[in-house]
Amino acid sequence: MEDNLLKALLNKVDNVLNRGNDIASASKDNYVAWCSPGIPFQEEDLQFAVKGLKGGDADETRILVRTAAEFSQLANSIPSSNVIGGTFEQSGNTVWDIYSDVLRFSKIPDNDLSEEEKAKVERLRSMLVTTQKVKDIITDEEKEITTDSPMVVAYTEMMAAYENAVLMYNNKRLSALNSEDSQAVQDFALNASLYRNQVKLAMNNWIGKGYKEDFEKIGAYIRHVSQRNMTLLKAELQDRFEKSKMTDPTSGIDFFFTNFYPANFISSDKGWADFMFKYQSKETYLKEKNQSTSAETKIKWGLWKAGADAKHSKNNINNSFESEDFVMKFKITQVPLGRGWFSPDFILNNSWDWDQSIHKLLSNGVIPPTGRMIAYPTTAVFIKDVEITGSKVKDVFTEVKQSLDAGGTAGYGPISLSARHKRDSKDSNTSFNEKTNTLKVKGMQLLAFKCFALPKTPDCTLENLV
Repeated sequence: MEDNLLKALLNKVDNVLNRGNDIASASKDNYVAWCSPGIPFQEEDLQFAVKGLKGGDADETRILVRTAAEFSQLANSIPSSNVIGGTFEQSGNTVWDIYSDVLRFSKIPDNDLSEEEKAKVERLRSMLVTTQKVKDIITDEEKEITTDSPMVVAYTEMMAAYENAVLMYNNKRLSALNSEDSQAVQDFALNASLYRNQVKLAMNNWIGKGYKEDFEKIGAYIRHVSQRNMTLLKAELQDRFEKSKMTDPTSGIDFFFTNFYPANFISSDKGWADFMFKYQSKETYLKEKNQSTSAETKIKWGLWKAGADAKHSKNNINNSFESEDFVMKFKITQVPLGRGWFSPDFILNNSWDWDQSIHKLLSNGVIPPTGRMIAYPTTAVFIKDVEITGSKVKDVFTEVKQSLDAGGTAGYGPISLSARHKRDSKDSNTSFNEKTNTLKVKGMQLLAFKCFALPKTPDCTLENLV
């Protein structure tokens, strides 16, 4: 059942995350892929980003490695649909699988660099990565994995702070512009300059504390030199990649550690913005043309429920939230992903090719695209503490509760209404207050990933390859 109220709500979220404004423009290369449904997380599931992979004892280390492996597997899943936008589903293919093939089978130019240029490239690359010693739980031996350097961490953290300042500004501006709430209009009228200054301050911090200009100059130089000779770069990337392979002792699954920055959002309200959507905004946001809510997407635009064992089988809920007093609120944040073992610059460099009779294009770069890796996740979007108020909420909750009591799940499009954690499946964080007609879903859930859509890749412009 199509639910235009939900579609309008998600269009607003998409705009808040990606829409350009009078002080910042969104990247055209990023689109929102909604989880189907949102994936609940508890604080302990993300502690690897705070503590690293070394715990106080073997048990804690095992937990940190296991949760890091689970998140890494999720964050490196390649969108299974060839639709740019829509749902983010785990198809079994991962970024590291494709990247491994590119490093193994790619053909690269064979032009020599001077010894001075080689030394400079090596020195600059060493500023972008560092090694971390991790003890293997099975063999008790220490191994080194490649992670982001302090410069990259600072750059990414300051970038995240800037993007969240833009997110907050977009949220305030759009709510006022579309007259969603009289208080929102008044707030922006009085405080727009303060919100704008927060964005400018975040940009200044990114430049001053996040090494923005240095980091980007290093990347530009390496890309420029690499187009002349990629042999040195490829050898170093292969070594870095191979050293970064890890195994989760609990599941026995190999993975490549993927982190996110900053991690302070996990246990505090820092970095979170308040989001609100009212029924009165429905028609305004329905007019928006966003890729993530286009007609081609596979997402269920409506309420649904599923049994405890029906992971992919969802049944429509005939009731609807739609009423003139409908209001949804939650907190939202976005955090960039860090992959010390991965080089997007190499993937996107127009100086490599491979035997296309054996290896397919990663992406043909058209719309809709086809290929082995049409896109990859760059940023995780979390929400928490969902509140839904309205005169129709009670009827919806009655049907949702039946599913929850039976151990099942329920959702409103990509928003989980059960927030039932997979390792704590007996407890639901969903409650309903009859006096206020408010359904509350406590806790944090991964709502979506922002993904980078690849152009035609490979798209080699060089005639002579080895």
